[in-house]
Amino acid sequence: MWFSKPKPAPEPEAPFLFWTLEEHSVCVERFDQEHERLVARMNQVHTALLKKQDRSLALEHLESLIQETKAHFEHEEGVMRNVSYPDLEAHAAEHAALTQAATALLQKVQSGSLSALAIPEYLKAWLVPHLQTVDRKYAACLRRNGLH
Repeated sequence: MWFSKPKPAPEPEAPFLFWTLEEHSVCVERFDQEHERLVARMNQVHTALLKKQDRSLALEHLESLIQETKAHFEHEEGVMRNVSYPDLEAHAAEHAALTQAATALLQKVQSGSLSALAIPEYLKAWLVPHLQTVDRKYAACLRRNGLH
């Protein structure tokens, strides 16, 4: 009697953006946790668009991501202000630019002038460099002031 070989279980798909401390940490636990939540929200946007093909759900996640990002930026800036971080003004300006760009992206997708499929790569392109360069600049100052 011939039996077919059982099909191997499918391997779980990797998230669109995989969070690792080595690659993304700013060495301040509270901000690492917030950054990780933002990455998880980005992955929800990606999943809604490309796996579930649900534009409406993706836009809901994007709106939530923008709101959560604004709250995170306010938290970061408040802590930087409390420790007299010398580059606060430049850092806050970058936050404002990122927020404006993300909001403009959302509006373009909502109006139909931009494909929703552009969202995941755009988000990845601004978040990762921001974490790895701009945010890491404040880490030493915050640690010197007792924040880990």
